[in-house]
Amino acid sequence: MAFEEKTDFVILETVAAAVAESHARAGKWIACRAGCSECCSVLFPITMQDAARLRRGLGAAPEDVRTDIVGRARALWAKIGPDFPGDVDSGEFRANAEWQEWFLTRHKGHACPVVDPATGACRLYEDRPVACRLYGHLIQIGEEAQTICHYCFHGATAAEITASRVKVPLSAVDPGDLDPGETLIAWVLATAE
Repeated sequence: MAFEEKTDFVILETVAAAVAESHARAGKWIACRAGCSECCSVLFPITMQDAARLRRGLGAAPEDVRTDIVGRARALWAKIGPDFPGDVDSGEFRANAEWQEWFLTRHKGHACPVVDPATGACRLYEDRPVACRLYGHLIQIGEEAQTICHYCFHGATAAEITASRVKVPLSAVDPGDLDPGETLIAWVLATAE
């Protein structure tokens, strides 16, 4: 296993354990299910580790799925690429936080190219970015708590929500092992060969 894949494996195992614990704590309050893809219509930065994983997953997908995903990614990139606040050759964000936020807000509502339009299911589910894996649950990394889905915790009290919070210990991964760059799913898949 390559060094980067080993680091990615440790991250994914750590995140999976935290999500499982949060799900066990939250129980009935988690509404996430296959085909619920509202959160897949929001652009967000992904890590370069996520980008490498998505490319591997795309390469392993059946040809018809791969062709459709790449076509959808290229169509989306054609819409949003001219506004991209970064390096279009590397796909890496280079802008300050305000410019990046403007871009992400301006282009809210575009479906992720990986989502199957007929079912709402993620066609690269096993290879999805860490942000996708964390969404919905009350997960805290460092001082920052992840956003919870507005479908989740419907009717829960503040105490019930707080009781489901799980802190993710990423101490098993040396930050120096991670590429600090961020990109977009659309760029990664639109430029895949």
